[in-house]
Amino acid sequence: MNALIWLRNQILLSNKNLSVQILLPFMLVLLYKNFMEASGMKLMFVCLSMAISMSIGMTISTMIAEEKEKNMLKTLLLSGVRYHEYILSVLIHPLILTVITLILFPVMTDANLEGIYIEYIAVMFLTTVAVMLINMCIGLLSDTQSKAQINGLPITFIVALLPMFSLAKEGVATVVSYTFMGAYTDFFIETNFSMSDNSIKILLLWNVILIVLTVLAIKKSKVIVTDKK
Repeated sequence: MNALIWLRNQILLSNKNLSVQILLPFMLVLLYKNFMEASGMKLMFVCLSMAISMSIGMTISTMIAEEKEKNMLKTLLLSGVRYHEYILSVLIHPLILTVITLILFPVMTDANLEGIYIEYIAVMFLTTVAVMLINMCIGLLSDTQSKAQINGLPITFIVALLPMFSLAKEGVATVVSYTFMGAYTDFFIETNFSMSDNSIKILLLWNVILIVLTVLAIKKSKVIVTDKK
């Protein structure tokens, strides 16, 4: 496992595009705050979804696809690394990024979360897990890094922009309420948001479905890699 973590560190340090991808949402927060005088919950509503989709989600699909493209995954499995160890190692850095993001964003945006810390942590963590699972499926089912980026682009746009689009039209808001971004949107928009809201139940259901799909993607990817041996 230590060798796998070291490999992840090397990928993050050597892949400049990935580094920019991770830092971009944080830079956007500073840009909006210092040059457009935006702050508070509205700023976090706009930028946090970008961080979840780009800094955390796309990092997973990009790393997995890059390792498949360079035959690193095949080499790791041939050297005795178990597949579940590989999957766990993929999640370590995104989980660390999740913790850092959820701590830094309220501070950077000057958002007031008094009295809603539990709801904030629960909603954002579950939403992030859903995005991570989707991107893991994309990475596992994509042969190359470029394919993973192309396949993941619609998801990135959905996660980053769909909450904002829900403010423009009631019809879009209805669609969003049935997606894994529904609880995220309600948290920022609804004044009386609580953990008993339907959007939380829908988000939990999405996570269950995505876990099943991820397991199937892992099995399919494992078979493909095994056949290539």
